[in-house]
Amino acid sequence: MTARGIPKDGVKTAASRRNGGNGHDRKNGDGAVLANAKTQGFPSGDHLAGMDFLRVMAKGEKKSCPSFHLYFMPADEFQAGVCVSRRLGGAVVRNRIKRVLREAIRMTRSDLCKPCHLVLVARLGADRLDLEQAQSSLTELYTSARLLAIETTVMS
Repeated sequence: MTARGIPKDGVKTAASRRNGGNGHDRKNGDGAVLANAKTQGFPSGDHLAGMDFLRVMAKGEKKSCPSFHLYFMPADEFQAGVCVSRRLGGAVVRNRIKRVLREAIRMTRSDLCKPCHLVLVARLGADRLDLEQAQSSLTELYTSARLLAIETTVMS
């Protein structure tokens, strides 16, 4: 054992995981460790990164609402990214906006008719969005961009 309680071969025992774990174990209210705490969420394979991010913003189409801009272009597989400027607030505010927008993307992804790359760029006022508002705004933008699988018409 080394000074940190980790064996020299690098394999942690159950006791060392309980006492100084790697931070990935999640516990429920009773203190029991959950086997797979993150069953939902925005998978890392769906994250748009690097030059693809910039390519979508430069060559893709753009639709806007008061809270964010939506850039999109057709692709072989679905990927999305979220961009939040420092002008919108500190790290806590920006991270909350990103969480809400990513969840809105995840919840509305099944409505898309074809795979595409999406980039959402938050605007002033995005910090006041809740999940339902973000979903409805995103669905409206999907409709105007003709990205929805089933076009819903409103009877008047």
